[in-house]
Amino acid sequence: MMSSQLEGRIVEAMKQLGFNASDARVYIALLKIHPATGYELATKSGVPRSAIYNVLHRLESMGLINSVQKKPAKFIPLSPERLFQLLESRFKQNLEALRGELENFARPAEEAAMWSIRGYPAMLEQAQTLIREAEESVYASLWRREASALEKPLIEARERGVRVSLFSFNALPADLGRICCYGIDEGELEAHWSHKIILIADHRRLLVGGADKTEDNRSVVTEEPTLVEMATNNLILDITLLGQRSREDVSDVVRGLTERMAPVDHLLKGRLKAQGA
Repeated sequence: MMSSQLEGRIVEAMKQLGFNASDARVYIALLKIHPATGYELATKSGVPRSAIYNVLHRLESMGLINSVQKKPAKFIPLSPERLFQLLESRFKQNLEALRGELENFARPAEEAAMWSIRGYPAMLEQAQTLIREAEESVYASLWRREASALEKPLIEARERGVRVSLFSFNALPADLGRICCYGIDEGELEAHWSHKIILIADHRRLLVGGADKTEDNRSVVTEEPTLVEMATNNLILDITLLGQRSREDVSDVVRGLTERMAPVDHLLKGRLKAQGA
Protein backbone atom coordinates (compact mmCIF):
# COMPACT_ATOMS: atom_id res chain seq x y z
CA MET A 1 0.00 0.00 0.00
CA MET A 2 1.34 3.39 -1.01
CA SER A 3 2.36 5.45 2.03
CA SER A 4 1.13 9.01 2.55
CA GLN A 5 4.75 10.21 2.57
CA LEU A 6 5.41 8.65 -0.82
CA GLU A 7 2.19 10.12 -2.19
CA GLY A 8 3.24 13.52 -0.87
CA ARG A 9 6.59 13.28 -2.66
CA ILE A 10 4.87 12.30 -5.90
CA VAL A 11 2.45 15.23 -5.59
CA GLU A 12 5.33 17.67 -5.03
CA ALA A 13 7.28 16.23 -7.98
CA MET A 14 4.27 16.55 -10.29
CA LYS A 15 3.68 20.13 -9.12
CA GLN A 16 7.26 20.92 -10.17
CA LEU A 17 6.31 19.68 -13.65
CA GLY A 18 3.31 22.01 -13.94
CA PHE A 19 0.46 19.92 -12.55
CA ASN A 20 -1.59 21.09 -9.58
CA ALA A 21 -2.15 19.09 -6.39
CA SER A 22 -5.62 17.90 -7.46
CA ASP A 23 -4.26 16.62 -10.80
CA ALA A 24 -1.57 14.67 -8.98
CA ARG A 25 -3.88 13.22 -6.31
CA VAL A 26 -6.45 12.04 -8.85
CA TYR A 27 -3.77 10.45 -11.06
CA ILE A 28 -2.31 8.65 -8.02
CA ALA A 29 -5.78 7.45 -6.99
CA LEU A 30 -6.39 6.14 -10.49
CA LEU A 31 -3.11 4.22 -10.40
CA LYS A 32 -4.38 2.44 -7.29
CA ILE A 33 -7.92 1.69 -8.52
CA HIS A 34 -8.91 1.46 -12.17
CA PRO A 35 -11.11 1.60 -14.02
CA ALA A 36 -12.86 3.98 -11.63
CA THR A 37 -15.75 6.41 -11.65
CA GLY A 38 -15.54 10.07 -10.72
CA TYR A 39 -17.32 9.32 -7.43
CA GLU A 40 -14.80 6.60 -6.55
CA LEU A 41 -11.88 8.87 -7.43
CA ALA A 42 -13.26 11.76 -5.40
CA THR A 43 -13.53 9.47 -2.39
CA LYS A 44 -10.07 7.97 -2.92
CA SER A 45 -8.19 11.20 -3.76
CA GLY A 46 -9.84 13.65 -1.39
CA VAL A 47 -10.70 16.00 -4.27
CA PRO A 48 -14.25 17.40 -3.76
CA ARG A 49 -16.99 15.80 -5.88
CA SER A 50 -17.88 19.26 -7.15
CA ALA A 51 -14.41 19.57 -8.73
CA ILE A 52 -13.59 15.97 -9.65
CA TYR A 53 -14.96 16.03 -13.21
CA ASN A 54 -13.14 19.25 -14.08
CA VAL A 55 -9.91 17.56 -12.93
CA LEU A 56 -10.72 14.40 -14.89
CA HIS A 57 -11.49 16.35 -18.08
CA ARG A 58 -8.24 18.28 -17.68
CA LEU A 59 -6.20 15.09 -17.19
CA GLU A 60 -7.93 13.49 -20.17
CA SER A 61 -7.17 16.49 -22.36
CA MET A 62 -3.50 16.24 -21.32
CA GLY A 63 -3.42 12.55 -22.22
CA LEU A 64 -2.79 11.29 -18.68
CA ILE A 65 -6.03 9.33 -18.40
CA ASN A 66 -8.58 7.82 -20.75
CA SER A 67 -12.33 7.19 -20.55
CA VAL A 68 -13.28 3.55 -21.14
CA GLN A 69 -17.08 3.69 -20.81
CA LYS A 70 -19.86 6.25 -20.69
CA LYS A 71 -22.59 5.31 -18.24
CA PRO A 72 -21.27 5.56 -15.69
CA ALA A 73 -18.06 7.13 -16.99
CA LYS A 74 -15.01 5.18 -15.92
CA PHE A 75 -11.38 6.10 -16.35
CA ILE A 76 -8.00 4.39 -16.58
CA PRO A 77 -4.56 5.99 -16.13
CA LEU A 78 -1.65 6.23 -18.52
CA SER A 79 1.04 3.93 -17.12
CA PRO A 80 3.95 5.67 -15.32
CA GLU A 81 6.37 4.51 -18.03
CA ARG A 82 4.20 5.99 -20.80
CA LEU A 83 3.74 9.14 -18.70
CA PHE A 84 7.51 9.62 -18.48
CA GLN A 85 7.83 9.18 -22.25
CA LEU A 86 5.01 11.65 -22.87
CA LEU A 87 6.44 14.30 -20.54
CA GLU A 88 9.95 13.86 -21.90
CA SER A 89 8.72 14.27 -25.47
CA ARG A 90 6.69 17.37 -24.59
CA PHE A 91 9.57 18.88 -22.62
CA LYS A 92 11.96 18.45 -25.55
CA GLN A 93 9.45 19.93 -27.98
CA ASN A 94 8.77 22.91 -25.72
CA LEU A 95 12.48 23.42 -25.11
CA GLU A 96 13.24 23.40 -28.83
CA ALA A 97 10.35 25.77 -29.50
CA LEU A 98 11.64 28.13 -26.82
CA ARG A 99 15.16 27.95 -28.25
CA GLY A 100 13.86 28.86 -31.69
CA GLU A 101 11.82 31.77 -30.42
CA LEU A 102 14.68 33.18 -28.36
CA GLU A 103 17.10 32.89 -31.27
CA ASN A 104 14.68 34.95 -33.38
CA PHE A 105 15.37 38.05 -31.34
CA ALA A 106 17.25 40.61 -33.41
CA ARG A 107 19.74 41.38 -30.65
CA PRO A 108 21.32 38.42 -28.86
CA ALA A 109 21.51 38.71 -25.10
CA GLU A 110 24.99 39.44 -23.78
CA GLU A 111 26.46 36.80 -21.52
CA ALA A 112 27.16 38.00 -18.00
CA ALA A 113 30.82 37.95 -16.99
CA MET A 114 29.77 36.46 -13.66
CA TRP A 115 26.64 34.61 -12.63
CA SER A 116 25.78 34.98 -8.95
CA ILE A 117 24.61 31.88 -7.09
CA ARG A 118 22.69 32.17 -3.83
CA GLY A 119 22.21 29.26 -1.45
CA TYR A 120 24.09 26.05 -0.71
CA PRO A 121 21.93 23.67 -2.82
CA ALA A 122 22.21 26.00 -5.83
CA MET A 123 26.00 26.10 -5.41
CA LEU A 124 26.19 22.28 -5.37
CA GLU A 125 23.91 22.11 -8.41
CA GLN A 126 26.23 24.45 -10.34
CA ALA A 127 29.26 22.41 -9.26
CA GLN A 128 27.59 19.20 -10.47
CA THR A 129 26.78 20.85 -13.81
CA LEU A 130 30.37 22.01 -14.35
CA ILE A 131 31.70 18.54 -13.52
CA ARG A 132 29.20 16.73 -15.74
CA GLU A 133 29.92 19.06 -18.66
CA ALA A 134 33.71 18.87 -18.29
CA GLU A 135 35.44 17.25 -21.25
CA GLU A 136 39.11 17.34 -20.26
CA SER A 137 39.79 18.31 -16.66
CA VAL A 138 38.35 19.24 -13.28
CA TYR A 139 40.54 20.89 -10.64
CA ALA A 140 39.07 21.81 -7.28
CA SER A 141 39.86 23.04 -3.80
CA LEU A 142 37.12 21.93 -1.43
CA TRP A 143 36.24 20.41 1.94
CA ARG A 144 35.40 16.77 2.56
CA ARG A 145 31.68 17.55 2.99
CA GLU A 146 31.45 19.11 -0.46
CA ALA A 147 33.62 16.37 -1.99
CA SER A 148 31.18 13.79 -0.59
CA ALA A 149 28.20 15.72 -2.02
CA LEU A 150 29.90 15.76 -5.44
CA GLU A 151 31.14 12.17 -5.28
CA LYS A 152 28.88 10.75 -7.98
CA PRO A 153 29.59 13.31 -10.74
CA LEU A 154 33.33 13.27 -9.89
CA ILE A 155 33.53 9.48 -10.25
CA GLU A 156 31.46 9.61 -13.44
CA ALA A 157 33.84 12.27 -14.82
CA ARG A 158 36.84 10.05 -14.11
CA GLU A 159 35.15 7.09 -15.77
CA ARG A 160 34.64 9.03 -18.99
CA GLY A 161 38.31 10.06 -19.08
CA VAL A 162 38.23 13.50 -17.45
CA ARG A 163 41.32 14.31 -15.39
CA VAL A 164 40.11 15.02 -11.83
CA SER A 165 42.53 16.58 -9.31
CA LEU A 166 41.37 17.71 -5.87
CA PHE A 167 43.08 19.73 -3.15
CA SER A 168 41.78 19.78 0.41
CA PHE A 169 42.93 20.44 3.96
CA ASN A 170 40.77 17.43 4.92
CA ALA A 171 41.26 13.78 4.01
CA LEU A 172 39.43 12.86 0.78
CA PRO A 173 38.50 9.44 -0.66
CA ALA A 174 41.17 8.24 -3.07
CA ASP A 175 38.64 7.09 -5.69
CA LEU A 176 37.53 10.65 -6.45
CA GLY A 177 40.65 11.47 -8.45
CA ARG A 178 44.22 12.65 -7.94
CA ILE A 179 44.09 13.74 -4.30
CA CYS A 180 46.37 16.33 -2.69
CA CYS A 181 45.36 16.77 0.95
CA TYR A 182 46.66 17.49 4.44
CA GLY A 183 44.21 15.21 6.25
CA ILE A 184 43.20 17.74 8.91
CA ASP A 185 39.95 16.88 10.73
CA GLU A 186 37.03 18.82 9.27
CA GLY A 187 35.66 19.75 12.70
CA GLU A 188 39.00 21.12 13.85
CA LEU A 189 39.33 23.22 10.72
CA GLU A 190 35.80 24.63 11.06
CA ALA A 191 36.90 26.31 14.29
CA HIS A 192 39.14 28.56 12.19
CA TRP A 193 37.73 28.73 8.64
CA SER A 194 34.38 28.65 6.91
CA HIS A 195 33.78 26.27 4.00
CA LYS A 196 34.83 27.56 0.58
CA ILE A 197 35.12 26.05 -2.88
CA ILE A 198 37.12 26.63 -6.05
CA LEU A 199 36.23 24.44 -9.02
CA ILE A 200 37.76 24.86 -12.48
CA ALA A 201 36.42 22.87 -15.44
CA ASP A 202 38.42 22.55 -18.67
CA HIS A 203 40.63 25.52 -17.65
CA ARG A 204 37.85 27.93 -18.66
CA ARG A 205 34.82 27.68 -16.36
CA LEU A 206 35.07 28.62 -12.71
CA LEU A 207 32.87 28.19 -9.65
CA VAL A 208 34.22 30.05 -6.62
CA GLY A 209 32.80 31.24 -3.33
CA GLY A 210 31.39 30.13 -0.03
CA ALA A 211 30.23 26.60 0.74
CA ASP A 212 28.28 27.17 3.94
CA LYS A 213 25.01 25.25 4.31
CA THR A 214 22.84 28.37 4.41
CA GLU A 215 20.28 30.05 2.18
CA ASP A 216 22.51 33.14 2.06
CA ASN A 217 25.65 31.31 0.89
CA ARG A 218 27.14 33.25 -2.02
CA SER A 219 29.23 31.96 -4.92
CA VAL A 220 29.74 32.83 -8.58
CA VAL A 221 30.19 31.02 -11.89
CA THR A 222 32.28 32.71 -14.56
CA GLU A 223 34.26 32.18 -17.73
CA GLU A 224 36.16 35.46 -17.34
CA PRO A 225 39.76 34.46 -18.23
CA THR A 226 41.38 36.75 -15.68
CA LEU A 227 39.30 35.33 -12.82
CA VAL A 228 39.89 31.75 -13.98
CA GLU A 229 43.64 32.44 -14.07
CA MET A 230 43.61 33.98 -10.58
CA ALA A 231 41.77 30.95 -9.19
CA THR A 232 44.21 28.64 -10.98
CA ASN A 233 47.16 30.48 -9.44
CA ASN A 234 45.55 30.14 -6.00
CA LEU A 235 45.26 26.37 -6.51
CA ILE A 236 48.85 26.12 -7.75
CA LEU A 237 50.09 27.93 -4.63
CA ASP A 238 48.10 25.73 -2.24
CA ILE A 239 49.23 22.53 -3.93
CA THR A 240 52.85 23.65 -4.18
CA LEU A 241 52.95 24.53 -0.47
CA LEU A 242 51.40 21.15 0.38
CA GLY A 243 54.10 19.43 -1.63
CA GLN A 244 56.82 21.36 0.21
CA ARG A 245 55.33 20.78 3.67
CA SER A 246 54.59 17.10 3.21
CA ARG A 247 57.47 16.35 0.83
CA GLU A 248 54.98 14.94 -1.64
CA ASP A 249 55.59 15.04 -5.38
CA VAL A 250 52.75 17.16 -6.75
CA SER A 251 54.48 18.12 -9.99
CA ASP A 252 51.94 16.23 -12.12
CA VAL A 253 49.06 18.31 -10.74
CA VAL A 254 50.95 21.61 -11.02
CA ARG A 255 51.98 20.71 -14.56
CA GLY A 256 48.35 20.09 -15.48
CA LEU A 257 47.25 23.39 -13.98
CA THR A 258 49.96 25.38 -15.79
CA GLU A 259 49.73 23.71 -19.20
CA ARG A 260 47.75 26.60 -20.69
CA MET A 261 49.53 29.40 -18.85
CA ALA A 262 52.57 31.42 -19.92
CA PRO A 263 55.74 29.23 -19.79
CA VAL A 264 57.39 31.35 -17.10
CA ASP A 265 60.11 28.83 -16.22
CA HIS A 266 61.12 28.44 -19.85
CA LEU A 267 61.16 32.20 -20.40
CA LEU A 268 63.15 32.73 -17.21
CA LYS A 269 65.76 30.16 -18.24
CA GLY A 270 66.16 31.91 -21.60
CA ARG A 271 66.64 35.26 -19.87
CA LEU A 272 69.20 33.89 -17.39
CA LYS A 273 71.06 32.16 -20.21
CA ALA A 274 71.22 35.42 -22.15
CA GLN A 275 72.51 37.27 -19.08
CA GLY A 276 75.20 34.61 -18.56
CA ALA A 277 76.36 34.97 -22.11
